[in-house]
Amino acid sequence: MNGRKNNLLTKIWIIVSVAVLLSSGTICLVSLIQAGKAIKTSTRQRMLDIANCASGSVDGDILKNIQKEDEDTEEYRSIYNALAIFRDNIESEFVYGIREEKDGRFTFTVDPSLTDPAEFGQEVVKTDALVSASKGVAATDEMPYTDEWGTFYSAYSPVFDSNGEVAGIIAVDFSRDWYEGQQREQTRDTIMLYLIILCITLTLVGIICFEQIKSVTEPMKRITMVAQQYQKGDFGAKLEIKRQDELGILSRALQSMATSLTEQIKEAEAANRAKSDFLANMSHEIRTPINAILGMNEMILRESDDDTIITYSENVRTAGKSLLWLVNDILDFSKIEAGKIEIIYEDYDLSGMINDLINVVHNRAEEKGLLLETGINNDIPRILNGDEGRLKQIITNLLTNAVKYTEKGIIGFGVGFDRIEDDPDSIMLNVSVRDTGIGIKEEDMQKLFKQFERIEESRNRNIEGTGLGMSIAQSLLEMMGSTLKVESAYGVGSTFSFSVKQKVVSWDTIGDRRDSYMEHLSIRNRYRQMFTAPDAQILVVDDNPMNLMVFKSLIKQTKVKTDTADSGDEGIKLAAKNKYDMIFLDHMMPEKDGIETLREIRENPDDPNADTPIICLTANAISGARETYISEGFDDYLTKPINPEKLENMMLVYLPDEVIDMHSAGAEEGRAEDEKSIPEELEKLRGDLIDVDAGLKNSGTPESYVDLLKIFYESVNEKTEELNRFYEENDFKNYTIKVHALKSSARIIGAGDFGEEAQMLENAGKAEDIDYIRSHHEPFIDEYLRIKDLLSEVLSGPESYISKPEADEDLMIEVFREIKEAAKDMDCERLDDIFAEMEEYRIPRDSRELFEELKDASEKYEYKTIIRLMM
Repeated sequence: MNGRKNNLLTKIWIIVSVAVLLSSGTICLVSLIQAGKAIKTSTRQRMLDIANCASGSVDGDILKNIQKEDEDTEEYRSIYNALAIFRDNIESEFVYGIREEKDGRFTFTVDPSLTDPAEFGQEVVKTDALVSASKGVAATDEMPYTDEWGTFYSAYSPVFDSNGEVAGIIAVDFSRDWYEGQQREQTRDTIMLYLIILCITLTLVGIICFEQIKSVTEPMKRITMVAQQYQKGDFGAKLEIKRQDELGILSRALQSMATSLTEQIKEAEAANRAKSDFLANMSHEIRTPINAILGMNEMILRESDDDTIITYSENVRTAGKSLLWLVNDILDFSKIEAGKIEIIYEDYDLSGMINDLINVVHNRAEEKGLLLETGINNDIPRILNGDEGRLKQIITNLLTNAVKYTEKGIIGFGVGFDRIEDDPDSIMLNVSVRDTGIGIKEEDMQKLFKQFERIEESRNRNIEGTGLGMSIAQSLLEMMGSTLKVESAYGVGSTFSFSVKQKVVSWDTIGDRRDSYMEHLSIRNRYRQMFTAPDAQILVVDDNPMNLMVFKSLIKQTKVKTDTADSGDEGIKLAAKNKYDMIFLDHMMPEKDGIETLREIRENPDDPNADTPIICLTANAISGARETYISEGFDDYLTKPINPEKLENMMLVYLPDEVIDMHSAGAEEGRAEDEKSIPEELEKLRGDLIDVDAGLKNSGTPESYVDLLKIFYESVNEKTEELNRFYEENDFKNYTIKVHALKSSARIIGAGDFGEEAQMLENAGKAEDIDYIRSHHEPFIDEYLRIKDLLSEVLSGPESYISKPEADEDLMIEVFREIKEAAKDMDCERLDDIFAEMEEYRIPRDSRELFEELKDASEKYEYKTIIRLMM
């Protein structure tokens, strides 16, 4: 509706209509006012005409001298009869004579009224019109007057004697109804006439205006529609308006610009796509051998006793980590460009983060002989909610840059905070990094945040780096609602600073940094401790079987007895029958979610677990999540994918002390030995789709990881069908629930990017952003199937797909040709033989999708589909 109000045609019509209506209305109003005056004048003139006729029929000399006692005389009767003729006039009520007395009064003379004549000599109501007539000028009353005979408008006409003097006055009374009726009737006729004229005029003006406006707005409408398509990036629409005026020139100019832009956009998109694809692919490809190098080098460091070899190995580790840092920068940059990086909010210990940052930069600064100065406000709240990982990445980048570009002097690292008046539960965390390095020239400031730009590259050619770090830091800060500020003096040094809003989880301060650091180390050591609790029993409720398997795998070493349930109702039944030491509930479950399940357990006084510690399992790591779950009645919460150390630490907090057996981490060493023996097949998964290391960390052991991969792989077809069905039925509520579950599964096996895409679809579903779902559903399913294809290569046994020889290009060309020929002949037996023979081969990845579609069509005897696919 708003669009209609704002379009050009509507505006023009409004302007024209208002102009026409105002002008015609003004003319009509003025005309009606004038007509009203004319009608009034006309009515009074009619009254005067009747009065003048009546006065003209009376002899003035007789009227002047007649007296009351003359009523029976011939003179009296002559006047009486003359007035009686006008008495019967259908328009007038009364006609009578009036005389002006010497004392200024006016009195009745002859009154031929039939019913109630006035008495001769009776005083008459004096009016301005009567006075005017007494002076020889006929007149009518402006306003009605009332006497004993009623309410009238009167006309008065003088009667002159033979000497030309006023001998008397003839008055004619008209009823108010007659007078006002004359006004109404004539006014109505006048208004009707004006309305007819106005309608005819407006119709003619409307037709003329419509044709003229249409000649302008139709081309403008076409130009606007095409311009809107251009705005959306669609430059395919043609704009051809064959006119020689301004509109024609405008349309041709737009068409020319669109054509030029189309070519430029195609070239830019191709270049950008090639660049991003190259960066992403190369980063992943390079990172794989780097990880292998660093892993093998770590084995050398652990197992070698030769000091020389250890020295070499330390150098390899340093160089490898530097290389990995560069590659990660490129990967982060490509992810930012593709919009695949999210800010994930979780609770974190600020003191631990600061200590980690200082440890990172301290050794580097010390190696260059630089002094590291820290200015940490001891009153900063210790437990905050934000993206600790990204903050670390940003600050680490600033600190390492400061070290790289400083040859002597100091590196200053400061952390402080400001309270926020309108948000008392948050603070502005202020971070600054200062150096006494080479500084930045004013003209080079603009290069600082440009991608792949390095300042004074010839001077700094010996300094490692890609030129992406500052651009990535700025992009991440912008995603957090902040920006990086730079102050620099060339040859003196630079200061980089930023302020970012963080939610406060606990107002306990970080205190003295050294004390905080020691406590942080003790916590880490406690994580590394191993405990067993064979007498403890817990319940885990989650609708995702992979999550249940992961959970059991992560706590396998603790020997805790674990019951599992795949729905809220089943969990309630188990909780009613068994007493548990802890219960873990997934938040998002179909039919009955974790909060509803929690309430049923808590509100049942007969439930043996009404007071049992209950922990919420959730992928919701946004700010304020902890407060939300605690307020609902949970004792605590864990985010997914579950961090094994956090899980063990939480169990240490909530399990009864009497069931816990603490001892050193011998079993942890056993676990490390298990993690070393990664099956060879898993190495084939390393690439851009799956992070094997993350999957192993989430699963606990390689064996558990393989089991999880099998569950994920075997559920792909079913979940794909469900997602497609919900999508096609516009059932976005269930679509969101399924995507949520798939997100958790993907993150568990290490398919991080795919999990992030699932998270964005889930967010869109919750926000009812259907347009986002529609534009991302198909690419999401495509990537899901790509992961399935990758897993199929790993999960096949020795006699199955992975062990078969791969069909080469020539064989596939011949096979596709034979399939096409058989389809043309509708030879189903021949098609069956072809596909049976190809069971002995592994189909190449680039031909697999087409081959499977052809096979499916063959099984359904859809020969036309086969031919169409082969076109």
